[in-house]
Amino acid sequence: MTPFEVFLLGLVATVFVVAIVALRFPRGRAEWPLDARRTAWLLISGLTAVVVFALSYAATRDVRWPDFVTVTFVVVSLCLALLVAVSVFLPQGLRARP
Repeated sequence: MTPFEVFLLGLVATVFVVAIVALRFPRGRAEWPLDARRTAWLLISGLTAVVVFALSYAATRDVRWPDFVTVTFVVVSLCLALLVAVSVFLPQGLRARP
């Protein structure tokens, strides 16, 4: 990646994260419940997620992946194993706080 592409990726990621926050709070500061420090941490966390996704894509775009049936089998098997683990370790399920 060239420096310009990295800059462009950072700019697009910033706009993306701010747009998601703007969808939740369309009136801006009047509805925003967080102070400046917590707002900065929220934006940094969102940007980190976007950058990790972009770097994961950049690192694996040249990898030759197995066919669709193999990937589906592995994903379904892992989901079933996760369901079994949850049922063993949390037999009453996840309880949300009232």
